[in-house]
Amino acid sequence: MDADQPLKVLFRTRPRDLLPLTGDAGARVLSARILELSAAKRSVDLVLFLRRRGEGYVRHVEFQAGHRADLALRCFEYATRLVAQLRLPVLTTVVYTRPPAPRELIFSETLAGTVVHERRFDVVHLWELDGHEALALGPGGAALVGLLHRTDLRLIGKASAQIQRQAPQAQQPDLLAVLQSLCEGRYTAKELARVIPEEVVMGSSLFDRAVDKGRLDEARLLCTSFIKRHHSRMAARVLPAIEACTDVARLHRWTLRAPEVSSEELLRLVGRSTVSRTSHRRAPRPTRRVRRGSAR
Repeated sequence: MDADQPLKVLFRTRPRDLLPLTGDAGARVLSARILELSAAKRSVDLVLFLRRRGEGYVRHVEFQAGHRADLALRCFEYATRLVAQLRLPVLTTVVYTRPPAPRELIFSETLAGTVVHERRFDVVHLWELDGHEALALGPGGAALVGLLHRTDLRLIGKASAQIQRQAPQAQQPDLLAVLQSLCEGRYTAKELARVIPEEVVMGSSLFDRAVDKGRLDEARLLCTSFIKRHHSRMAARVLPAIEACTDVARLHRWTLRAPEVSSEELLRLVGRSTVSRTSHRRAPRPTRRVRRGSAR
């Protein structure tokens, strides 16, 4: 699944836990936010405003599922715009969620064979992080356990317990939802429900009903991909209901159920919500006077 949105939520919720991953251990987090660049209608994934040894700076974090050939140029563009907009030193870390990915990322300009400008960006390979190292980072690191390759349900349960034990109660729904989201595709909803409390997860802002269009589109896209993967023959009948749905929590439930139910059960599950929205739209019954007139 696309880890971009869960990682944004995680890094905003527990940035202090995750500073060792971005190279900012020892810094004090002043704020963490998604920032729209004023020079263009584009948003960078995450900007951390930090202070270390009395000096303020910005850590720009980009999350990538896989490497792209133009990534160094794109990071250079973001960094220069951030410097111009914020008037602060800007460091960039690219967080890759799965291989292949380079060990280093460099943007360089050459003229007549001579490098006239070069900017290096830090790189993190999340899949190489050991599960116990992740737990040592605190609740934020525990939420990352679902993304790690060398993990199992026992370790996921340990991460879930750590989040419930150490994180403030207000943060627990988001952290557990991130942990669950990063596990999807490798475990069934029933397996995850044994170690991650579903009733807490459903209170997460990831599944908040009052969401902006971008998050609703992401939920629809994820649900659509699961339906096509597990119920390809039924997809054409179900996809219109997914497109019409504006409830992210409902889309999330459909996504979780898709691998476990038959195509007929899925159709009933999705159909119930569709019927409930249209059942009160029946045409008004004709009055007694109209019926008499038509009988003549």
